[in-house]
Amino acid sequence: MGRILIAVLALAGLPWSAMAADNTSGYEIRYGVEFGFLKTSGYPSWTTGFVGKLRYDNDGAVFNRAFVDYRGRFGDTINVHMVLEGYDDDLGNTIDFTEAYVEWRPMPKSATRYRVKVGAFYPRISLENVDPGWSNRYTQNSSAINTWVAEELRTIGAELTVSRRPESLGGAHAFSASVAAFVANDPAGSLLAWKGWSVHDRQSRFSDKLPLPPLPQIQPGMMFDDQNPYVEPFVEIDGRVGYYVNGEWRFGKKFLLRAMHYDNRADPRAEENGQYAWTTKFEHLGMQTTLPGDIGLIAQWMIGSTVMGPVMNGAHVVDTEYDAQFVLLTRAFKGHRVSARYDHFEITQNDSTEDDNNPEKGHAWTLNYQYSFSDRIGIAAEWLSIKTHRCSWEYYDIPTTATERQVQLTLKLRF
Repeated sequence: MGRILIAVLALAGLPWSAMAADNTSGYEIRYGVEFGFLKTSGYPSWTTGFVGKLRYDNDGAVFNRAFVDYRGRFGDTINVHMVLEGYDDDLGNTIDFTEAYVEWRPMPKSATRYRVKVGAFYPRISLENVDPGWSNRYTQNSSAINTWVAEELRTIGAELTVSRRPESLGGAHAFSASVAAFVANDPAGSLLAWKGWSVHDRQSRFSDKLPLPPLPQIQPGMMFDDQNPYVEPFVEIDGRVGYYVNGEWRFGKKFLLRAMHYDNRADPRAEENGQYAWTTKFEHLGMQTTLPGDIGLIAQWMIGSTVMGPVMNGAHVVDTEYDAQFVLLTRAFKGHRVSARYDHFEITQNDSTEDDNNPEKGHAWTLNYQYSFSDRIGIAAEWLSIKTHRCSWEYYDIPTTATERQVQLTLKLRF
């Protein structure tokens, strides 16, 4: 309760002149607080160091989050964006940053536009988390893909984007291409391999330490006993620079297609301060369009691999491939929004390391209803069911196939 009060009071203590500022003043601050009441069933949560796929494992009232989203403009070309996120768990500071970057948009001299971002920010992957504070517009808990993005991925570096709206195509089509170089994301992939996919609404902050299950291989005297019982996702271990390239095509407000290749280029043999480096690569496709009846459709697909350790018997000692997809349908009308999402996810294993059995396969259904009383007050009700088969659960003498469910009512306050 003390942490809840600290987070809420810190947000409420922001100067009201900042809250009331409009775009002409040069900055805008938005903040929000979310409280919930839930009923859940399943294994103890991954946030407590066990294997559950959900964020919560107890019924009752919860403090979901608090956030501050600051956007400032300096002159005609410089923008600053910072996001603070507050939680009442023990995984990091009560309030900490999820994003903080400077963006330069030079005045265009032709139909081609340029944008440079420097700092720490999310890669352009999620089509769900598009509201202030990287909030999900459609559901309380994000898809498996974007849950993992929130857990382990952040661009800490620079990104160059070039965009153009060709006059020859009538001005309705817009194309952009981005390339980024980044550091301090070497452990990315460790949660995916050793914990697996999850579905929840928590974003990792820069200081967070995310617990691992009690894996046999990280216990004293085992192969990976240098690993701390937690992951620090945003640290640099090997001094190597990762990169990604991203392309996007928009057709007005009717269609969006996005594609990315990502490679953190981490040295899988590197280790420092209780954290291993994982070579993590993936391809991503995302699509958004509007169907007849004003029904929105969002789909994303990700396929990749993550490896760690030396090569033994033709594979790295931890050598996994992963694949996930989701389809979301949504409809908004007069303050109401109804959304439904189906997720499928899996992890396959190429290594034969003993006591490190990581294959996983599962799917999840999410149904969400939201109502906004005003721009500041809204409520949401969500039903979530996730079924998983994960081989490593046999280490803990629990069934390797389980269905976990959660019903959550949420009060959302926005200012």
